Amino acid sequence: MYNNAKSIDCVIPARMSSSRFPGKPLAKIKGREMVLRVADIARESKYIDRVIIATEDLIIQRLAQINGYEGHITGEHYTCTHRVAEVAKNLTSDYVFNLQGDEPLTKPQWIDDMIEFGIDNDCDMVQSSRKLEEGENEDEDVVKMVENNGRVLHMQRKPDIICPNVTTQLGLYMYRRNVIVDFPNCDMTFVRYWNGLDTIGFCGKYDVIPFDLKCGKIRAVDRPHHIQEVEQQL
Repeated sequence: MYNNAKSIDCVIPARMSSSRFPGKPLAKIKGREMVLRVADIARESKYIDRVIIATEDLIIQRLAQINGYEGHITGEHYTCTHRVAEVAKNLTSDYVFNLQGDEPLTKPQWIDDMIEFGIDNDCDMVQSSRKLEEGENEDEDVVKMVENNGRVLHMQRKPDIICPNVTTQLGLYMYRRNVIVDFPNCDMTFVRYWNGLDTIGFCGKYDVIPFDLKCGKIRAVDRPHHIQEVEQQL
């Protein structure tokens, strides 16, 4: 069992220019900006050493800082994982946990469970997963993920996968620091083809290990109307 001997930093990527929900990080959920609500969750983990909000936006950086979080300015990036990789280059931790800024229903225990699993099993990368619920196969906001023999093989949004081992992801990822730093060197061909599903870039070069959170249907905030759905679940 993991004994807290490794250093782990959490990076929360936050960008204002989401095509489906511009300004998303600053959208308020029960009165608190979503990016801060997610940072609060990361801070409750018993293993996370630092919580860093990574953004290209000075307003988000300042918001992070006045609320006691590190705010790192990055360049403009095609994917949020590139943003995390840029920050990770300047970290010294053994591992980096990527918690997406639109996952306000995350439980701190899920973070800790993934960390324990990843370190106990000597994983290069751990990808959160859960069961695909009824009706979600047709929802293109829900990423479909193909698993086989304990590895992630493929991801897509379109509902045309015919395979018995299809799950979905949540925006929680854990990497060895050298693995996330290497992400810009991975093959981006399929990442671009499948609408920026970043994990595909790691597949083939690294073993991406799924970790079932067994959490039931959880909604990330992809569009403005999801705010109300999330508030009802809090």
